[in-house]
Amino acid sequence: MHDIRLPLPKESLRDVDYVLHYAAVNGTQYFYEKPELVLDVNVTGTINVIKASIDSNVKKIVFASSSEVYGSPLVYPTPETHPIILPDVNNPRHSYAASKVIGEFYIRWMCEKYGVKYLILRIFNAYGPRMDTSKYGQVIPEFIRKLFYDREFTIIGPGTQTRSFCYITDNVELTFRAMLKVDNEILNVGNDKEVTILELAKIMHEIVGRKFEPKILPPRPGDPMRRVPDIRKIVSLTGYRPMVSLREGLRNTIKWYAERWGFYVKL
Repeated sequence: MHDIRLPLPKESLRDVDYVLHYAAVNGTQYFYEKPELVLDVNVTGTINVIKASIDSNVKKIVFASSSEVYGSPLVYPTPETHPIILPDVNNPRHSYAASKVIGEFYIRWMCEKYGVKYLILRIFNAYGPRMDTSKYGQVIPEFIRKLFYDREFTIIGPGTQTRSFCYITDNVELTFRAMLKVDNEILNVGNDKEVTILELAKIMHEIVGRKFEPKILPPRPGDPMRRVPDIRKIVSLTGYRPMVSLREGLRNTIKWYAERWGFYVKL
């Protein structure tokens, strides 16, 4: 596997029309433990992808940015016109947000300079099978691991914080349509159905038939209390709205892990 921090070989993008740049260090625990790695990989990697795309005459670069660039928003649901909330340099969590803000800047500036079309996608909590279930993963796969393997189910923070989760098939459909139809725009990608982390955990317990007895742990510093996208722009431009409900998406995702781990769950 190529280290994204190194220049890409010129032949790697030969005859490529679209580059979807998703390579990054992700996972909230990494932001706190290894902020320098997050910045190095995400920023340097993005610059290398852009340079290789320009050298290969790629038609369009699609850059996976993040809802993290909004920080703790002032408006909910949060539109693309919302100002970027500059990260707090005293909080390592914001290494990821900073890397994505810088990535957006490089994408827009270099693509406009060299005549390459671009699309910046600010992704809100996509989920589905095949995600990292360790503490370095994201909340849904981490909860799935805890459901099957941990005697004590823990939740970081009060649980009243909200997120908006978009199942992978909806995320892919929105991205694919936007890639083909939209040029030189910034778009939120996600589902605008908001849920608290406590409600999320309770639904997951109901799906597997486990009694809901969570232990609440102290919050991580800087963890935003609310996050929900305004998706009117991408829906208008693509003609597609997320269709998979949270319960259906969770059921599909839990089933995938249960089958691979050898657990029987009546879903």
